[in-house]
Amino acid sequence: MKHADLPARNHPASPETSVASPAKNTIVRIPRGLRISFLRISFWCVAIILGAADAWATRFTMNPDGMSYLEVGAAYWRGDWHGAISAYWSPLYPWILGLFLKVLKPSPYWEYPVVHLANFVIYVGALACFEFFLSKFIRHCRMQGKGRDGRPDVTLPEWAWWSLGYSLFIWTSLVMITIAIVTPDICVAAFVYLATGLVLSIRWEGATQRDFALLGIVLGLGYLAKAVMFPLAFVFLAVAALSALSLRRRVSHLLVSALILIVIAGPFMAAISRAEGRLTFGESGRLNYLACVDGVDVYFPGDTGRGECFGEGSVEGLDEIKSPFTNMLRHPVKQIFDAPAVYQFEGPVGGTYPFWYDPSYWQEGIQTHFDLRGQAGALKHGLGSYCRLLLRPLLELNAFAGLSILYLLARKPWECIRRAAANWSVLLPALAALILYALVFVIYRYVAPFVLIIWLAAFSGVVIPSSNRSKTLVAAISAFIIVTTVGLAAFQVGRSPRSIEPVYWEAAKTLKEMGIQPGDKVAVIKADDLPFVAHLARVRIVAQVNRPDRFFRAAPSTQILVLEALAGSGAKALLVTPEPRHATPGIEWKELGLTNYYVCLLGNVKR
Repeated sequence: MKHADLPARNHPASPETSVASPAKNTIVRIPRGLRISFLRISFWCVAIILGAADAWATRFTMNPDGMSYLEVGAAYWRGDWHGAISAYWSPLYPWILGLFLKVLKPSPYWEYPVVHLANFVIYVGALACFEFFLSKFIRHCRMQGKGRDGRPDVTLPEWAWWSLGYSLFIWTSLVMITIAIVTPDICVAAFVYLATGLVLSIRWEGATQRDFALLGIVLGLGYLAKAVMFPLAFVFLAVAALSALSLRRRVSHLLVSALILIVIAGPFMAAISRAEGRLTFGESGRLNYLACVDGVDVYFPGDTGRGECFGEGSVEGLDEIKSPFTNMLRHPVKQIFDAPAVYQFEGPVGGTYPFWYDPSYWQEGIQTHFDLRGQAGALKHGLGSYCRLLLRPLLELNAFAGLSILYLLARKPWECIRRAAANWSVLLPALAALILYALVFVIYRYVAPFVLIIWLAAFSGVVIPSSNRSKTLVAAISAFIIVTTVGLAAFQVGRSPRSIEPVYWEAAKTLKEMGIQPGDKVAVIKADDLPFVAHLARVRIVAQVNRPDRFFRAAPSTQILVLEALAGSGAKALLVTPEPRHATPGIEWKELGLTNYYVCLLGNVKR
């Protein structure tokens, strides 16, 4: 018998997959590297398809932060530096959005879809950055020790690492962050992955000056994406310095990295410090602290101090409660009617909706102060948010249950924790970010990349005694987590609120047909999504009625007086959504196309 005709079981074990060829009865081996490459390409395709589906389905949507970002970006690219530089909005994300708008020059109909296209491109870039981090992480996890008896313990196989990593990326990017919301969070996630990957290179592959220089560049760009990355940059630098073996190299390389960070971040920091009249690296954290800890109403700080957080504020009771912060404001809004409260925005602030174009301008003068009760409340909210995140009956609970089973099957569960803690170089920056947010306000899209990194570090601690049963169990639990993660992410993408119709554009087009031209001034009854219509109509909101219920419950004569006050502010029309429930004699509400937006032309109001 020839050697080539021996049964396959007589051949030595090989890490490659063997497939019998019926024609020649030979063995065709698929290299392990090729299988892993196919797996990675498959997950890239899944991630891109789901991301594209999410971006396309939500192409006509917009959110308040997103509108400010795109308007700030447009100001940068048309050279309006005075109107663009803001201590509240970091510049990198607006630059990207503004570039897309400048190059593609979309009509108002396509403007919001182009913004979502930019978000999708950033998402694909974040996927590439995550690939860099995950490849470093997997390589170093495979370098960890063996069992006491000399046999390798069972850890996650390489296919499970790649699959688990990509699954967690899909979940955190499309469910926790979402590319449907126009914010820089997915951009920040990309820099977090790059910075963490570089820290791993410095720790395990040698502390080269090149890696430290790249780390400085990444951290500097990360700060330009979001101000919170500036304090976190020093955590990354400290961890990188501790990871370097030589003390001499630590100091010299750290100085190089810090210098590059300052060179990149310095010009913008100097610009906003000059605008604010004091040294600052950004006002978003301070204003969030004012809202969530000190209890300043973020919309109208001169009228209430009831502890509302950004994005969750309420204007309820504004015309009843006077705040001790009123006299601190340097640029208070002008109240032009008392009951119901009506406000006019005056000041050198640009944008469709000046109130949210530069929030720091309207709150200038208010100083933060330490409030033990408020700080305890913010911390309680933050820790509660993390507990809810961990125990939600979706991905997190499945992953937590699977991880707990694997830890309990180890010879010594504490050994798993020790192995996971050995990845302190990736854990410390992530934990620092979670603590930083917990002290002020936790939103899942803020912490998503750090949660992903902590999950991967936790799974790196898995090590159970070697046996066929153990390998099967590890593979089964890994596969369950991966399938449920991707499946739930796809389900969430499919069921999240959609706006497949260009309702904002249709309302803006109808507003123009009614005689409201670009550059005109309008007023709104509560902001909500009315600024998104006003932006596409190229009109400017100059006044606002905060409480629609109080306005529509008021006597007809009072409503007429309110509309006359709004007309006196220069507004030509008053926008509202949804349809007013009660008709008032002398006030005519017209529907803006086939939408749920209505307008009252103030010139047609009759007593």
